[in-house]
Amino acid sequence: MRITAFVLFMSFSFSFGQKSYEFDTLLEYECRFNTSKSDTLVTQYIYTNSKDNSYYITVRGHDKLNYSLEFADIDNYHSVVKVLRSQLFNFNLISIDNCKNVHKMTNRYKSKIRNYAFTIQSDTIISSKTYKSYTLKYLKSKRKKKKNKIGTNHYIIKNNTEYHLPILTHPLTYNEWKKENNIPNGIYKEYFFYNHNDKITNHHKLKKIKQVAVKLNLVKPCPLIITVPTN
Repeated sequence: MRITAFVLFMSFSFSFGQKSYEFDTLLEYECRFNTSKSDTLVTQYIYTNSKDNSYYITVRGHDKLNYSLEFADIDNYHSVVKVLRSQLFNFNLISIDNCKNVHKMTNRYKSKIRNYAFTIQSDTIISSKTYKSYTLKYLKSKRKKKKNKIGTNHYIIKNNTEYHLPILTHPLTYNEWKKENNIPNGIYKEYFFYNHNDKITNHHKLKKIKQVAVKLNLVKPCPLIITVPTN
C-alpha cells in the first residue's frame, strides 16, 4: 500500500495581514542579575505606550553588531529578532515581516492569578525623597513558595510619571493588574525581584526616559500547515 500526503492550509487560524503598534516612551535601565554562579550587569531598553500597557518591546545586547529585540503583545503575539545596533535607534519604524519569527502567545498564567495579589507598600524614602511602592506576592504558604521557587516583585515608582500606566512585562503581573487595578500609575524607578529564599536576584534601575514616536509593524504568524496522510 502506497502512502501519499496532501497539505491543508488552515486559513481560519491566521491571515498574512499586518498589525501596527505605536510607542511613545523609551526607557533605559541598568539591570543587575545575581545568581549563584555570576553577577551580571547589562543595559536594557524598553519601548512602551503610556496609554496601553498590553504590549512592549525590550532590547538587550546580543553581540557586538546586533541587539536582541523582543516584542510581546501579552494576549496575542510574541517575537524575538536581531537588529543592527547601528540602525535601531535611528529609525521611527520597526518592521517584523517574516511570519516565521512571530508566534501566538498562550497565556497560561490567567488561571494562576488567584494565587497572587498586589500590595501597596508604605512610602519609600530614597535620598530624602518619597516614592510610591508596591509588591506582587504569592498568597500560598511559604512551603509551597519554596517548593515551587516562587519569588516576589517589588516596584518603586518614579515621581511625576502618573501619566504612564504601570509597566508590567510578565503576563502574570499584567493579568493580575487587569483583575485588581489597584496599584498606582507610573514608570518604575527601581524594580527588585526577591527569589523564593527572599534574596534579591534582579535589580533594575532607571537611567533615562525619552519621549519618542515609534511604530512597529508586525506580520501575523504563518498559517498553520497540517500534513494529512491518505491512502
